[in-house]
Amino acid sequence: MNDAEREVVVVDALGEELILPRLPQRIVSLVPSITETVIDLGASARLVGITTYCTHPQSVVASIPKVGGTKGFSFRKIDSLTPDLVIANKEENRKQQIEKLRKKYPVFVTYPRTVEDAIKMVADLGVLTATSAMASKFIATCQQLLAAIGNSALGRPLRTGCMIWRDPWMAAGADSYASALLGRVGFTNVYNLSAGRYPETSLQTVFERNPDVIILPDEPYEFGEQDKQEVESFFSERGKSIRVLLMDGSYLTWFGTRTLKGLRHLRQVKSKLCAKA
Repeated sequence: MNDAEREVVVVDALGEELILPRLPQRIVSLVPSITETVIDLGASARLVGITTYCTHPQSVVASIPKVGGTKGFSFRKIDSLTPDLVIANKEENRKQQIEKLRKKYPVFVTYPRTVEDAIKMVADLGVLTATSAMASKFIATCQQLLAAIGNSALGRPLRTGCMIWRDPWMAAGADSYASALLGRVGFTNVYNLSAGRYPETSLQTVFERNPDVIILPDEPYEFGEQDKQEVESFFSERGKSIRVLLMDGSYLTWFGTRTLKGLRHLRQVKSKLCAKA
């Protein structure tokens, strides 16, 4: 029996055990960071469908059929692709959509909330795509970087508000993946667990939490220079100087192989901030 004919058994983030009679050959990914991870692991040929938000790596995703958005995908298009596995995410895809898909296809649901969750997910994807050797290399590199970060002096912790939306303003709470990632390199979330996963807030509330840094990513809300100036002016008018950073949101909210890229980027940003202090 060759590897493609072997039974594959994995447990997803919802605790659902998937028992696949053979290695998946036709995968639909409904999560941009999953799409990138599958490609980085060397299994792009198994992807038969992705979302319109799956944009990395551009040279590869351009030729893969699109099924719509992460929350507005077409079931008809998915059916036309005859997948033997669909990969989804508890947060990015709606519960009722996942339940509907499960009636026809095996669905592997992801839900990383910590760096360790993201690393485990890469290992699971390695099993599902027969790329465990490549997944192991990524995991080893990621663990080496985490150890190096843990053993290095990155300067004092910086109290941080990471905003994800406005009108109303919303922040990444302590239970979010973005917060966990930031915390590993010394950005301490000003919103604790009691505030909720994505607390609705205001600039006044953020100000009262006395942050050192405000991060404005370009997704899910596309913050820009005007937003940065508004936040800086708000704090300045109240007698506080604040460092406001515009940032590529994929470093904060994409998980999988992007976790390593995110850790490297945030480590560099944190080191530069502390060097200027």
